[in-house]
Amino acid sequence: MSLIAALLLMTTFDIDPAYKPVKDPLAPARAGKVQCHEPDEIARTCRIMTWFGEGADGRVQVRQLTALSDSPSIAAELKVGITREGPAFCGTVDDSYMAGFRIVSGRAPHAPLNDKRYSILYRESMIEALWGRKTCSYAFARADDAPLLEVGTVDGEFAGELMSSYIWIDPGAGWRLKARPQV
Repeated sequence: MSLIAALLLMTTFDIDPAYKPVKDPLAPARAGKVQCHEPDEIARTCRIMTWFGEGADGRVQVRQLTALSDSPSIAAELKVGITREGPAFCGTVDDSYMAGFRIVSGRAPHAPLNDKRYSILYRESMIEALWGRKTCSYAFARADDAPLLEVGTVDGEFAGELMSSYIWIDPGAGWRLKARPQV
């Protein structure tokens, strides 16, 4: 990424200047790591876990689990292909995007949940917020600081609700999903 593009992103997102764009955001995934969003390193939990793979067609294959509830254990699973556009990973929420979506329960391998209510509620929230809109994510890091920062855009506009911190974890290290506390 050019210096001008990096400065434009940092200005647009109003990010601390200590954060720099990550040059190769998929390097840890190629080394077998899993992305863990909103980590609790003491409890070894993540709200979202994401696995990445690079397809022969240049698309990035994503499998993401988002914890929705801990008791009972319910998660949203999404399997989708996205594209790399410069420093960003982008996709458009549409029927093909939602075709890779399901609600799952229990622990790995996460059996499909036979409760359409959750799927309908989740799909309705996606339609309301993002249907037909292009979403992109950008990765930033500070020197010598483990948590990275993901910043999102919707149709090219900063989307603060898509901003989160994440770390890369070993898949066999005992990490698990944990939902946000209910308010």
